[in-house]
Amino acid sequence: MALKFKIKQADYDKLSDTLKTEYIAGDADGEFILDVSDLPKPEDTGPLKRALEAEKNKSKTLKGEKDALQATVDGFEDVAALKVTHEKEVGKYKSFTEATLIDGTAMELATKISTSPKLLAKDLRDRFVVDLSGDKPVVKIKGADGKPSDDMTIEKLQAEVVANADYKNIIIASKASGGGAPKTPIKPLGGGAPKDGEQAVDLSKAAPTTLVERIKARQAAQAQS
Repeated sequence: MALKFKIKQADYDKLSDTLKTEYIAGDADGEFILDVSDLPKPEDTGPLKRALEAEKNKSKTLKGEKDALQATVDGFEDVAALKVTHEKEVGKYKSFTEATLIDGTAMELATKISTSPKLLAKDLRDRFVVDLSGDKPVVKIKGADGKPSDDMTIEKLQAEVVANADYKNIIIASKASGGGAPKTPIKPLGGGAPKDGEQAVDLSKAAPTTLVERIKARQAAQAQS
């Protein structure tokens, strides 16, 4: 039978006297070790243990660095939330740019051809659109189909508005006729000859501010009479 290298006292007592001579007392009480000579030396596991310990330490260090990086990442704002915020800011800038350019262009044209620029500008705004696809924003004019047209110019839009009968009461005559004297004589504001103290005014050449002042003066005079 095969003999065990190390046995306890109980197993030792069961052996025959012959076999008992093959064992010697071990370092611990009640322990017996097989008396064998020329046993191979046990493999030196020191380097392996040291390598294993080094890997454990390296793993701990890497885990600490990972935890620190994760804490940093957790402190950042959510990428999706940042995107939404960015889109909102871009939207505000776009809306402001469009409104500023459209309002300015509409008011400039309305002031040039109308005695009531604010009133006309409200209608003109719908005819403009801002193209933001290039390096700089560009104001374009919508055609009859409501779409931006490269063929439409400020001059063409001006001629179209001037020719529109809906605006005839607020169009400056000189602008309507394309400059120079009007084709038909224009009566002084309110009709008839100038009132006492008033100077005759050619409405075709009068500035909007002059017309407004004249209207206010006539209204004040009528209120006192």
